[in-house]
Order: sequence, then structure tokens, then C-alpha cells
Amino acid sequence: MKIDNASLRQFAGSMATCLASGLPVTKSLALSAAGTPSRALQQVVEHALPRSDQGLPVSEALAPGAAQFPHHFLPVVRAGEVTGRQVETWRLLERHCARLGPTMRVVRNTWLHPLVCIGFGWLVRTGIYVYFGHYRGAGQFLLSSFGSALLLGLGGWLLFKLPPMKRVLHFALLQLPLIREIELRMAEVWFFTTFRLAYEAGSLGVLSIFDLALATVRNDAIHEDLAQARYILEEQGGIDDAFERPALLDHEVKGRIMTGAISGKLDQALGQIVEQATWQLELKLQLFNQIFQRIVVFAVAMSIVETIFICLQ
Repeated sequence: MKIDNASLRQFAGSMATCLASGLPVTKSLALSAAGTPSRALQQVVEHALPRSDQGLPVSEALAPGAAQFPHHFLPVVRAGEVTGRQVETWRLLERHCARLGPTMRVVRNTWLHPLVCIGFGWLVRTGIYVYFGHYRGAGQFLLSSFGSALLLGLGGWLLFKLPPMKRVLHFALLQLPLIREIELRMAEVWFFTTFRLAYEAGSLGVLSIFDLALATVRNDAIHEDLAQARYILEEQGGIDDAFERPALLDHEVKGRIMTGAISGKLDQALGQIVEQATWQLELKLQLFNQIFQRIVVFAVAMSIVETIFICLQ
């Protein structure tokens, strides 16, 4: 079970406060988790406390529960640890969770509203069969719909677990115009947020900064595209030259990076990129929801009408 955004915000804020007041890391973890309503977070921290007692940093102590956190969360925590800016990192995560609260609600609505609509339609169709006395039809409908959904879900889950199929799926998502924009904006938000944090610390090499940021990108196709910039950095190339290499980055993003690098204000340029990407992500998600939800409502309505015609025959 994923930890909700509100609990993450509360947890990050509490961690920053505890660490800033001088409390030990293990004590900070225990107090911060206890103050959140998320049972999933409390369980992850409960298993992390013995690891923290052994001297492991927070990012490694929480690593066994990485699946419960957003993809970017632990890499950002790791960036704060290696740069010696843990308090600032937790404050950054707190602010980021607060800023992304509306975005996360839109993301949740992307799957929740259609799911509710489909479930409602499923109940209505079953009720129609029962109302007209077609009990056998109701049973067949329940078995076929439940079985089909189970097989599709299981098949999709198994395919997604295979690295080659996962890579193909990620590449296919980038071929769909609206989905492509959502995936790219999501990757930009996490990548450049982490890059900016580590860059501002000034205590890491550019390759280490890049690797920390790249760990937040979940789409394999975008990950591979951004990784091309690393080859330039390995050859002692500049940041502006390196980010010219990825083909998926917009010219506006590349221009901001170049301007920031030349002017010595790269941190400001990265902040502008994150703000712009966050705004675009919300806009694209809202547009996707409007289109997708209308398609689902229409399909459910047509299936109900079809069921009525079948029962009237």
C-alpha cells in the first residue's frame, strides 16, 4: 500500500523539526512516524528502526519499504544525506508534498473516478438482470466480468514485472500524445528537484548529482534518454552541453539550463523548470481526466442500455 501524500508531508515536516532540534535519527524516525495517520508508514518505520540503530542512514534504513514511498522520495533523502543537508532536505520534501497535493489529487482522480463509475455500472447491470428475473444471466454476467477483469489484471501485472515488457510499455506510453506529456512532466519534476537540491549543496561531483537525480525517473525510456547526458559529463563536458543530448527534453528546458549555466544561476533555472513542469503536469492531467472520464461514462451508459435491451427481449 502506497503512503498517502498528506502523511508524507507530515512525516517530512516532523523529521526536519526533530533533526533540527538535535534529536537522534532513530528517535526522530519513531516520533515522526507515530505522529502520522498512515499505518503503512508506521510499519515501514517500525522495521527501519533496528537498521537505524545499527548506524545505517535513513535512506538505507527505509529501503526495504521503498515500494510504499513515491519513486522520488528515498533518492531525495539520500541526496540530503550525502550533501550533509538533511534538515533542509526534509523541509524540501515537506514543501514539495504540499505543493504537489493538488497534483496528486488529480492523479488519484485519474483512476478513482473511472473505477467508481465502472463499479456503479457493474452493480446497475447486475440489478437489472435480477429485476427482470434473469438470474442465470446475472450469474453469467458476474462470472464473465469478474473473470475477465481478474485475468486482465493478473496478465498486466505479470507483464509489467518482466523488464523487457516493462521497457516496451514505457516506450509505448511515450507514443500517446497526452500520456507522453504527463510522463515527461512527471519525470522532469522529480529529476530536476533532486538535481537542484544536490547542486546547491556544492559538495558533490556533477556525476554523483546526476546519478542521484536519475534514480528518481521511473519511466525506462525517459531514464535511458536522460542517461545520454551522463556521457558528456563523464568526458568533462559542461552541464549545458550535456543536457543538449537528451532528445525528450523540450527546447525551453534546454534553453533555461544553458542560460542558468552561463549566467551562474543554474539553481534558479532549475527551480523555474520544476515550477513550469508542475504547472504543465496539472494542466495535462486535468485534460486527460476530462477526456478519459467522459469515455468511461459513455461506455458504462451504453453497457447499461444494452443490458436493458437484452432483458426486454
